[in-house]
Amino acid sequence: MASESLNVIVLISGGKDSLFSLLHCLANGHRVVALANLYPPGLDEDLNSYMYQTVGHSLIPLYAAALGLPLYRQEIRGGAVHTEREYSYSHQEETESLIPLLRTVIAAHPTANAISTGAILSTYQRTRIESIALRLHLTPLSFLWQYPILPPYSQSGLLDDMRAVGQVARIIKVASGGLDESFLWEDVASSRTVGRLKRAVARFGGNGDGAVLGEGGEYETLAVDGPGVLWRGRIVV
Repeated sequence: MASESLNVIVLISGGKDSLFSLLHCLANGHRVVALANLYPPGLDEDLNSYMYQTVGHSLIPLYAAALGLPLYRQEIRGGAVHTEREYSYSHQEETESLIPLLRTVIAAHPTANAISTGAILSTYQRTRIESIALRLHLTPLSFLWQYPILPPYSQSGLLDDMRAVGQVARIIKVASGGLDESFLWEDVASSRTVGRLKRAVARFGGNGDGAVLGEGGEYETLAVDGPGVLWRGRIVV
């Protein structure tokens, strides 16, 4: 029996994982009804948030045209009040900014019944998204969850798969002693860059813990192009 086709709201940060998750939604027969994004208040470019990628947020409006999908945005309110892996929500939590944003999307797209996130190894992020989703009666989708440990194991398997489908994401921030400015604007999934990332994180004992994928905040990316099934145009910076 075929699985139910869902109408999905995709949370995007502009990063490689949220856009690759969107592709997985389509590949699994779901319909994407809207994009949703949270951005920092005021003139802040990067909050270094526990929950959200915010660097590069000024470019997020370009995704509506590039992907041909409606985009809804809202400012992040609050901060990381509870930093435990399991989530006990309060109104001061930055996670709760998703509630009014998603209610706005649902009002405009009442058939929406699922939400997609690019969480890979972060239980912190996944449990918070699931809390929001269940309160709004949305099915949470995390197609990349535990991706690095799926067989056959490869620390760069996710990047290799992104390259295989033609997704291009550029490194726009580095925050690790092993990565310097020479990595900026490199295509994170190119064979050359993957090799450089492996060598760089190995010097700090990071192999095997998601560091090659940037799971520890080693770097951030901006997806700029991808397969025609999703992308109608490039993000030009």
